[in-house]
Amino acid sequence: MLEIVNYNEGEYEFPCLLVLGCFDGLHIGHAELLKKAKLQAKINGLDLGVMLFADGKGGKQVYSFDERIALLEQFNVKFVVRIEFTNDFKNTKPLDFLQVLEDKLNVKAYMSGKDFRFGAGAKGKSSTLKNYCEDEENGVWYMPVKDVLSGSEKVSTTLIKSLLENGEIASANELLGRSFSATATVGETCGNQIKILYPQNKIAPKDGMYCVKCTVGENEYDGTATVGGDVTVTLEDFGGNIDGQQIKIEFLSACECAAQLEEPTAQPVCEAAEAEAEAVVELAVADITDEADNAEQSPIAEEVPADDVPAEAVNTEAVPEDLQFEDELEEEFVAPSAEETEEPSEEQDEGQTLTELAEQEATENAEEDINQDVENEPEPENKPEPEDEGKTLTEIAEESNEEAEPPAEEEISDGGEDNG
Repeated sequence: MLEIVNYNEGEYEFPCLLVLGCFDGLHIGHAELLKKAKLQAKINGLDLGVMLFADGKGGKQVYSFDERIALLEQFNVKFVVRIEFTNDFKNTKPLDFLQVLEDKLNVKAYMSGKDFRFGAGAKGKSSTLKNYCEDEENGVWYMPVKDVLSGSEKVSTTLIKSLLENGEIASANELLGRSFSATATVGETCGNQIKILYPQNKIAPKDGMYCVKCTVGENEYDGTATVGGDVTVTLEDFGGNIDGQQIKIEFLSACECAAQLEEPTAQPVCEAAEAEAEAVVELAVADITDEADNAEQSPIAEEVPADDVPAEAVNTEAVPEDLQFEDELEEEFVAPSAEETEEPSEEQDEGQTLTELAEQEATENAEEDINQDVENEPEPENKPEPEDEGKTLTEIAEESNEEAEPPAEEEISDGGEDNG
């Protein structure tokens, strides 16, 4: 655990290297400075100390004092000099500030960024520190570190605050070298939704919805955070009550669905899907009801003559069984196709019902069966030739007798010569 030494009050006796700066954001520029300071302290056998303002220099902070303490431990920092940014401190002259540090601390070396300013009116610069340390009477040395740039712009706490206020979480995280986070107290737990008592002196991202990772004790949860006056997080796979406990919220990125959730008229996905399903069911039921009503209430108003119905329009397979009865067939007439029946005779009335047509067709079929039976009977042996048609049976018999008379005498005599 780091040792905390209050400015102009506490003391630190072990020889040390003190890093000067604000370190409000602890961004990638500060990290570069602290890495080099850690190396120099180790080479020279010195303890590493860092100067910190307790509540920043006014306005909202990127990280609270306790959060910065936790981040500094990874750089092997042994102690911090805690300074209250009061009016008395702001009016302290640059050299007087350095003199207070050396009176209370066993400082052997200083390090800072090249843009570091200190003392009343910010008149103290890196050049002031350099001149002070070059004086052999002071017995300390100084090493400045170049600024880290993002493109053509210097990485600074002011730039990071601007990005957070604009909701540019990804860009801010890149300059911080980590995800922007906030450690706060849980106000109220309601299922997996948790209301946060967000620190008043800490900067918050722009109002909106963000993807987050939250840590409660030793457990981590993924979720979303809604920022808008208050901060509420919704966690996945979470259950229980953590009222009054500490929670760490890491802001990963802006949620892609934030724009949709901001629309007050937008219907939740689950409700929209349910409403759509109900509408489809109602429409299907209405269609079935209409078809049933049409089947019961829409018989053919006028009987259609068979000659006027095209053969391809006939659909005998689609007729329901309950329409096969005679009384309903008389009302709903469908003419048979030309291939299935002969054309109606000229004497047939156009207005005949199917019953009448069926009776007539049965009569005709019976006559055809009788004629067929007659045709199939065996022909008599003495069936008249075609030329005998119209003659009486008597005339035909007489002609048969004449043909049966014996031949003339001349013919007999001729046959007798052969026998002689």
